[in-house]
Amino acid sequence: MRAARKYFAQGLEVLALAMALLASLAMVGIVAIIVTGVTMRRFFNTPLHITEDVVGLMLSAVLFLGLPLVTFRSQHVRVSIVAEALKARFDTAMRIAAMLVGVLFFGWILLESIPWFEFAWKRGLKTETARLLLYPWMAVLPLSIGLTWVIYLARLLGLLDAERHGKLEELPTIAPAQKDG
Repeated sequence: MRAARKYFAQGLEVLALAMALLASLAMVGIVAIIVTGVTMRRFFNTPLHITEDVVGLMLSAVLFLGLPLVTFRSQHVRVSIVAEALKARFDTAMRIAAMLVGVLFFGWILLESIPWFEFAWKRGLKTETARLLLYPWMAVLPLSIGLTWVIYLARLLGLLDAERHGKLEELPTIAPAQKDG
């Protein structure tokens, strides 16, 4: 059973990492499109007509593609004032409640996103300016939300280790502190 849990966790992490890699590529694409658009406007006096559509779609994709890895690694933003105040007495209950909220919320969003995606698929909806098909971009939402839901459910069922939140002082610094003298 322990080996199965390990492989399941590794599989989820690989999927989350793959989505995060796509998010990183989309960020690079955003920069490339914006630089190209600015260059074309400045030197050739012509805008890149796809900039707004593509950058908007890529920005949305970045947000949702990064969500599973952040959830898997428990690196999301936490408001810890309540958690720290109640930790001594209600730590387990709060952890279970948080996972239940995650399962319910992401399950609900997943159920809402599927008909939304199907609507775009069946009608072949396109962006207004660049005339890009929307359903490939819209597929990101149910895929990433679905994986995030699986991560919360697996954590709730004990198939993944519980979230561990370190203290702020334990986080790595961006740059080492310079000592005077």
